Amino acid sequence: MKLNPTKIITYLKEPYPYYYNNQGRLILVLTLISLLGFCFSYFFEPFIVNTAEHKIKSIYILIIHAFIPFPLAYIFFRSLNRYIKDETGWTLGKEILSLSLIILIIGIVNFLIRDFIYTNPDNWSFRYFWEEIRNTFLVGFLLLVIVLPLNLERLINKHKTSITKIVDRRLPTSSDYIYSVKDALSNELFELKAENFLFAKVEGNYTEVFTSSDEGIHKKLVRVTLKELEEQLKYNPQIYKTHRSYLVHLNTITAISGNAQGYQLQLKNCPYTVPVSRSHIKKFNAVYAQL
Repeated sequence: MKLNPTKIITYLKEPYPYYYNNQGRLILVLTLISLLGFCFSYFFEPFIVNTAEHKIKSIYILIIHAFIPFPLAYIFFRSLNRYIKDETGWTLGKEILSLSLIILIIGIVNFLIRDFIYTNPDNWSFRYFWEEIRNTFLVGFLLLVIVLPLNLERLINKHKTSITKIVDRRLPTSSDYIYSVKDALSNELFELKAENFLFAKVEGNYTEVFTSSDEGIHKKLVRVTLKELEEQLKYNPQIYKTHRSYLVHLNTITAISGNAQGYQLQLKNCPYTVPVSRSHIKKFNAVYAQL
């Protein structure tokens, strides 16, 4: 069967959950990976070893190799978190690339500690450098080629199934209530008509407010946090926080689709989509179905 490069690229661009911005979840994921790595090496013994060269017992060597990834991956993702401003842009390809870089780093570290584990005089040879890199990628192959695609398909199917449970409804008549939103930097107020509001999105220290009119879609940059904006609009039950970076007017939703990260909302006469993160899906379903 001939591989289609275009389909592969499209598949790698599929949205994928970014699991690493929560420290507790990151520690849990890395712990599970370390345990799986240990069990894989212990029970399947995929590599030929010469126990005569061991400076320490084989079980300790397995433990070292299984848990070296933990601190390395932890530091890597904690550093990466500083640069991930919008996790909705995370894709399967970026996930694979990041994990491949970590696996490469782990392989290099495994090579550098050989003198502490083995008595072989050729520890610093290119042969063993390549062997450590190769063996590390062989262990990581299960995660990169099997676990990630399976998890992607699982999440997509889960969210598509969840979407079908939302009650179909007609769009209710919008309120013509006008809000006065305060810009924290200038202390100026600008009027936001409820029926014109589409969604708001975090942009650095500002919030982008998107509205619609007969002339088209308009964007206004306001020096106010999303939390402050949500507080000012809290009396409108149709304005809902779907993601830590997004507020949306539920009345403007015309279609909902699912991907591995959660939902994507299509809005009335709007070229942009608004995400519903996985953690908000259950509550969103309940709120949306009651409108």
